[in-house]
Amino acid sequence: MNKEIEIVGAGPAGLVAAINLAKAGCKVTVYEEKSEVGHRFHGDFQGLENWSSEEDAAVLLERLGIKTNYTCQPYSELTVFDANLNKRIIRSQRPLFYLVQRGHAPGCLDHGLMEQAKEADVEIVFNKRVDKLESGGIVGIGPRAADAIAKGIIFNTTMEDTAAAILDDTLAPKGYSYLLIHKNKATMATCMFKDFKREKECFERTVETFKKVFPKLNITDAKEFGGYGNFFFGKPAFENGKYYVGEAAGLQD
Repeated sequence: MNKEIEIVGAGPAGLVAAINLAKAGCKVTVYEEKSEVGHRFHGDFQGLENWSSEEDAAVLLERLGIKTNYTCQPYSELTVFDANLNKRIIRSQRPLFYLVQRGHAPGCLDHGLMEQAKEADVEIVFNKRVDKLESGGIVGIGPRAADAIAKGIIFNTTMEDTAAAILDDTLAPKGYSYLLIHKNKATMATCMFKDFKREKECFERTVETFKKVFPKLNITDAKEFGGYGNFFFGKPAFENGKYYVGEAAGLQD
């Protein structure tokens, strides 16, 4: 096979598609309008969920030909608080999720996938905006609207590895606040699905509440970050000669 494939967007969905197509013998070019991968992220931790399918996420990625050349730490315990700060600990025999780091630095998911794409001889063209794929191809341009936003900080801490969430509309309207700690690095954020103008207020409450439920939590060298996500139903995955993947297809997590 020597087919030429063009992909718009060097996010995880676009890069995984590129890696597999290149391994199948296609000549693949990925266009990314920014100067680097992971431009929306800042080294913050996220969870690659592992509870919605029978096949383990790590096994699935391996089956898709994706190597683990990035932080991918299994977590089998999650501490959850309700709005009254009642505490529940959820444990699983297999990982509930895999902690990954997002951004352009080594160790981040985005950087790792970029390296694997280059190893597969995928050509990645940065600083190139492509609005139309005249001959078809794959569109993985990420979100174009904000159905949910996140406001948070990445920081250093001496607290032990932890995964925790709080379900409280005063902290995260219709969403959740979360704390992820791995090897003395941490991410804390509110993920909001409405009342976006209250993000500062909600995040301040999130910090106060996590400090209350975890008295040993200390925060140093904090850096703020923000993000947004887009999800929807009804758009065809294939239309007018183009395949849509990731958030361009309405998929989130």
